Amino acid sequence: MAAVAVATAGGGPALGQAPEGDAGDDLTTARRLFTDAMADENAKRFDTALEKYRRVGAVKDTANVRYRIATCLEALGRRAEALSSYQAAAKLSEGDRAQADVNKSATDHAGQLDRIVPRLTIVVPPNAPPDTQVRVDDAPVDPAALREAMPLDPGTHTIAATATGDQPFHTAVTLGEGGRVSITVELAPLAPPAASFSPSAGLASSAPVGTDQRPSHGAPVGAWVALGVGGALAAGAAVTLVYRQLDWNTINNDHCTSSATQPNTLICPNQTDKSARDRIVWEGPLGVGLAAGAVVSLGVGVWLLATTPSSSVRVAPVVSDKGAMLVVGGTLDR
Repeated sequence: MAAVAVATAGGGPALGQAPEGDAGDDLTTARRLFTDAMADENAKRFDTALEKYRRVGAVKDTANVRYRIATCLEALGRRAEALSSYQAAAKLSEGDRAQADVNKSATDHAGQLDRIVPRLTIVVPPNAPPDTQVRVDDAPVDPAALREAMPLDPGTHTIAATATGDQPFHTAVTLGEGGRVSITVELAPLAPPAASFSPSAGLASSAPVGTDQRPSHGAPVGAWVALGVGGALAAGAAVTLVYRQLDWNTINNDHCTSSATQPNTLICPNQTDKSARDRIVWEGPLGVGLAAGAVVSLGVGVWLLATTPSSSVRVAPVVSDKGAMLVVGGTLDR
């Protein structure tokens, strides 16, 4: 078996052997690529070196290649991935005396990272739909990986889950070095969609033969607004006039008399009667003005309703010495 030995990045054990195997174009190219990757790693071009190491591993996966991938990942701050690669290198070199140095170094590095790399456990309830898919940082997670805590880099991570017929689940969690966090996925059923109605489809499918299938007409909104305003004005007018009558009663009971020299002026013996007299001066015009406005508004509202097809409306103001109200009734054929 031919092998090419090169210097390792940053010193350390002799871990720079290229993949060994039978002669072939792919393997020869992989050995050259491994040598180039080592040069990039020594020059701290870790992204470039990592891409080349992975291309070498696609040709022949060895403990040396996994170790070098791990060193580049660790240098790039991707500790969780580095931990996984160190553990893979240790496993591939386990029991091989020729790679004892690889095994020891990979095991040591994995132990150091294992203490600082946080873990996230995602719990999917047993009653979750079978097609539930979990994503961490927008990357899908294999359902088998959910059985154990996942190593992640320190920092903030997003967790999302989707399933047919359920509302999507989304949350975020911040992991510190060495932290252990558990998240339970909560999938709630979707609310039933609002029922839609098509007049033509509904009438065609459900109306009995021989029935009137004319489209219904609702009363215009403006009609109800006009009736409401008119009712309020009518109530105000009634209340104002009731209070005016009460003030007149107060004046008459206290023996106020009309002035002989000043028409429409009352002479009252006390201050209370004078206050009632002053209110009467403006209560009359105010009541009349409110009543006039009520008549106009009610007239507009009744006219709008009357011009609506298949409608029947009754408007009845009710006034008493204890208050006033407006009663509006009617039917709209549908």
